[in-house]
Amino acid sequence: MAMIEYPSLLRTVALMVVLGTATQMGIGCSVQLGPSEGSVSKAAEIRALKEEVVRLEGEKARLEGDLQGLRADLSPVEVERRAGIPAAIRVAVASGSTVRLGDAGSELRLRLRTEDALSRFVQTTGPVAISAIAFDAARLPVSLGDWKIDAAAWRSALREGFTGTAYAVDLPLLSSTLDLSSGIEVLIRVEIKDPRAAEPLTSEFSIPVTGPLPERNPV
Repeated sequence: MAMIEYPSLLRTVALMVVLGTATQMGIGCSVQLGPSEGSVSKAAEIRALKEEVVRLEGEKARLEGDLQGLRADLSPVEVERRAGIPAAIRVAVASGSTVRLGDAGSELRLRLRTEDALSRFVQTTGPVAISAIAFDAARLPVSLGDWKIDAAAWRSALREGFTGTAYAVDLPLLSSTLDLSSGIEVLIRVEIKDPRAAEPLTSEFSIPVTGPLPERNPV
């Protein structure tokens, strides 16, 4: 009687284990070797960013070269002005400006501020030109003096006070037949030069004439 041979259960189980292991190894290799999800697009983004950095560095080098060329054609003062350093744009009259009468002669006392666009005091270099005129009974102008102040004298006129920083200039008036009395106005014209300003700072204003200071009684 012929016998029928059946596969051993052990052989069947072993074959299944081998096939399962091979399948898992194949899947694992494909995961490790193949690209992960989104890695290709991220690599493209990184490459694009690196190219943009190279382009921007080249643009920066070009602009720095252009800036150096521009600075070579400008004076140091012009470079400072264009860099946004505060510069005076006007002349303001500070408190205490007057023509003071006195027995020994009259004196022009000016307190001037040079200010930027935000009304902040900005120091100027000078030189400075000042003129003063008054008007006689016929309303004709009479000169009371013309003065030139050099840069050194203008710098030394800088004062700090309770009302802020200002230039204090005291100038003797010319002797004149004009009778100055308290209450009349004297017209003042000021011109201040500063290398940071595109043109000289000018101002015209009037100040009062005040009488002599009262004498102090000796203690």
